[in-house]
This record gives sequence, structure tokens and C-alpha cells, in this order.
Amino acid sequence: MQLAAHDHLALERRGSMEEGMNHNAIQFGLLLKESFFGLGVMAIVAVFNIYAFNEIAMAYRRPMKGRTFKGRYYEMFRFVAYTMLLGLALLMSLAFWVLALTFFDFVDDWVIALLFSASFFTTVGNYTVDLPVGWRLIPSIIAFSGLFSFAWATGSSISMARSLSDYLEKFKQI
Repeated sequence: MQLAAHDHLALERRGSMEEGMNHNAIQFGLLLKESFFGLGVMAIVAVFNIYAFNEIAMAYRRPMKGRTFKGRYYEMFRFVAYTMLLGLALLMSLAFWVLALTFFDFVDDWVIALLFSASFFTTVGNYTVDLPVGWRLIPSIIAFSGLFSFAWATGSSISMARSLSDYLEKFKQI
């Protein structure tokens, strides 16, 4: 029995719809896998940032309680030094992304992983790498992680600046 031309078209459409549904299921599976990986690394970065930035800010404030005043310029130098520690903590946050990208073989060379991660961590996003299929969301997650990291670091430095201002005012240095 021969099928009419419109029956062939209907069978072709049904076949292409099934392929499309399978393709969408595969894409969803890859997106889910990528999301779990990215959010997992982002959670590690967030926990590190919360701990590191809080410890740096508390270590900065601790000597200001009940110690003798050593001078305005000494305190300003201490502020700059602790702000640099915040910058080092940001670099450590970036190192988590570099390690994750190289350990899971998304990028072969750690220098390329560093340039790629730094580009998106700072939300500039001008360095591209051909990531494997199904891992195209990673740059956005890195950028989101960097955005929060810089926000926390900024909040910590503002808090330290307020402490410095209050401390200098206490000794009539402002």
C-alpha cells in the first residue's frame, strides 16, 4: 500500500519532532550539569570570600581597640596594607575558577584558564575560549561570582575606612 504525499510529510514531521524533543532533553541535561558545576564552584568561592573578607576586616579592627595611637600615617598605612589583603583574597577567589577549569579539563593550559577566568570574573568578558559543547553558561556564572566578590570586597573596604575614620577622629587626627 502506498502512502500519500501528505502522509510522508506527516511522518517526516513526527520524526523531526521526536528528534527535536530528544535534542531538547539532551540540551536540558547539559544545562543542568553545567549549572550544578558552576553553582558548586561559585558556592566555594562565596564561602571563601565571606570567611576571608570578614577575617581581614576583623583583623584590621582588632588592634584599634584599646591600644595606643601610633600616628595618623601609620594607621593609613595599615589601612592600605589590609586593603591589599582584600585584593589578594580576590585573587585567591579567581584561583578557584582557574583550578576548576583546568582540573575538569575545560581548558588545557592554566594560563589560558587564568586569562579566561579573570576576563569574566572582572565582568569585562573580552577573552574567549572554545569550551566544550554544553558548557557555554560557565562564563556567565564566573561573571556573577566576580560581581559578588568585588561587591563584598568593596563593602569590607568601606567598613574598614569607616573604622579608620572613627579611630582617627577619636584621637583628634581628622
